[in-house]
Amino acid sequence: MEGTIILLLSLSLAVGILILTTVLVHYLQWRGAGRQEKLPDKVPPSHPSIFHDAVKPLSNMEKKYLLLFMEGKSVEEVSLIMHVEPASVYTMRYRIKKKFPDNYNLPF
Repeated sequence: MEGTIILLLSLSLAVGILILTTVLVHYLQWRGAGRQEKLPDKVPPSHPSIFHDAVKPLSNMEKKYLLLFMEGKSVEEVSLIMHVEPASVYTMRYRIKKKFPDNYNLPF
C-alpha cells in the first residue's frame, strides 16, 4: 500500500514538472516572438506625408503603431511586437482614426 502511494506521488510530481516546463517554454517562445523585430525610434523620412495629414498631432507611440500598420502587419502581429493585448491595438487604431479626416484612406 505504501509503495503504491509513493509511486503515485512521484508520478504526480513528474507530471507537474513536465507541465511547468511546457508552460515555461511556451511563455518564453511567446515573449521572444515579438522581439525579433525592432521598432523604429524615429519616423523614417520616407513616410512623412501621412503624419502631416492628421488633423490632430500624433504621439510618438501612435506613429509607431501607424508605421507597423503601414508595413502590412495584422492586429495580432502588432500586439506581439508591442507586447500588448490585441484589444489595446484595436483601441490605438481607433484613436489614430479619430485624428484623421473621415474620408482619409488609412492602411488598416
